[in-house]
Amino acid sequence: MYDVVIIGAGVAGCSTAIALKNQNKHLKIAIIERGFYENITRRIGETLPPQASNQFQKLGIWEAFLACNFLSSYGTSSVWGSSELYTNEYIYSPFGYGWNLDRSVFDRFMMNETQQRGVDFFFKTSCTTALKSPSHWQLTCFENTNEKQIAARFVVDASGKKAAFTSLQGISKITNDTLVGIYRFYDTNNEVLSLKKGTLVETDANGWWYSATLPNNKLVIGYMTDADIATKLNLKSKASFENLLNTSVYTTKRIPKHFSYSENQLVAAQSQYVTNCVGEAWLAVGDAASSYDPISSMGIYKSLVMSQFATFAILDYLKNETLGLRKYEYIVQQDYTHYEAKKAKYYSQEQRYQESAFWQRRQKQKLT
Repeated sequence: MYDVVIIGAGVAGCSTAIALKNQNKHLKIAIIERGFYENITRRIGETLPPQASNQFQKLGIWEAFLACNFLSSYGTSSVWGSSELYTNEYIYSPFGYGWNLDRSVFDRFMMNETQQRGVDFFFKTSCTTALKSPSHWQLTCFENTNEKQIAARFVVDASGKKAAFTSLQGISKITNDTLVGIYRFYDTNNEVLSLKKGTLVETDANGWWYSATLPNNKLVIGYMTDADIATKLNLKSKASFENLLNTSVYTTKRIPKHFSYSENQLVAAQSQYVTNCVGEAWLAVGDAASSYDPISSMGIYKSLVMSQFATFAILDYLKNETLGLRKYEYIVQQDYTHYEAKKAKYYSQEQRYQESAFWQRRQKQKLT
């Protein structure tokens, strides 16, 4: 019998497990992960804001994080609302600089830190059913075709936008848009050293470009738009993606003369929340509870922060105190409400494409 079983080995799942172990090292915790350690599906999200340092310190993994030697990011550049390039320098942040991550390395770093604290991992394992008895959850899981029965006093859904466990409870997901990202990773050899490091965002009539320099001489470029527009523009096609990229003013200049690149990768990026992120002996954390538009650059940071609040709620429940779950739910709901207001305000700054369906939809969201 585990005290806590966490579904999902991403940032939200691992940081929740670490925070729980920091509070009570004797807790028996397991993480169930559909992928496997050596080849976790590449997750999108390479930017960490400076304030993430505070969360790493709270988790006790700050020195280990610094030892990974991820690229420092000293600001974000954007072409948003005008044709001028604007740079927001982190030098004005009290937390110092941010980071551009090799995401697969960062995810393995989080899993390693979690394993070092005695958390069990079940890789290549999916949970298919969950039955609640008065004392615990009985989870039926499969590793390939091999069935596993795992018992837990409390379950954490950290499965990302799928909200797998939450969905098993009959909870609905509410989506506010159909945003998707089409990404490509460039291997630039040493030519990336000649690029201006950091993150760049650039709008056009149908959405916006995102690019960031990454460790190991890599560059990621993505285009964010609505799913129907991506289909209309055939952006999964290499040729269509490149044709659109060539119409950008600044983003295309980041591509070195000699490079190789990955296949285009389509990723769901919609703003989303679940109608209930807590229940009897369970809660959802990270994107499983609520997911934000990538323009916020807050995905990883939000997971780190909310894992701390989730931890206190879980510990309360294990002591037969249920008020913590309601407090956690209120925090998640309030944070999403504030995020929606900020997102609407930010998108309203771009007024150059009044005839565009992409931008009209976001102006409509602002008015409703």
